[in-house]
Amino acid sequence: MTGWDRVNFALGLIAAVLLLLLVWPTGAPEQPRLTALETQRVASIRIERSDRLVISLQRSDAGWQITYPEPAAAEQRRVEQLLAVARAPVQQQFSKAGKLADYGLDQPAAVLHLDGTRLAFGDRDPIQRSRYVLVDEQILVIDDVYFNLLTLPVRHFTAD
Repeated sequence: MTGWDRVNFALGLIAAVLLLLLVWPTGAPEQPRLTALETQRVASIRIERSDRLVISLQRSDAGWQITYPEPAAAEQRRVEQLLAVARAPVQQQFSKAGKLADYGLDQPAAVLHLDGTRLAFGDRDPIQRSRYVLVDEQILVIDDVYFNLLTLPVRHFTAD
């Protein structure tokens, strides 16, 4: 093999490696999220359980404030945890197609309102640690830990 043959072989090998790096998958695709909301822009949060308002929060220049049941300053870190529900990774999704009662979504256990977006939480999946959520016309399945945030007492969100 001559010197030029070695150079051509090396260049061909480098080109093959670069091509392989270009087309090689870079990782798993990003998992879909419960909503596309930009949580830093959400100005109003309400939680309802059994068709009754439990807590209402409003963003102001001074930060988050509880407006119901009694006005109080809210703990910002805890409100951010609540906002994280909007970005929960979706494990599974399907069309509602009249099956709401099958998933406990005809009478949701809790409803989270983030501005104009309504998230209705139904039954817990009996096999997995997940929860059915109705968003628009889709039934989505997320980790049950997000639902637990909606069951916390109001005092959990008050600033100490």
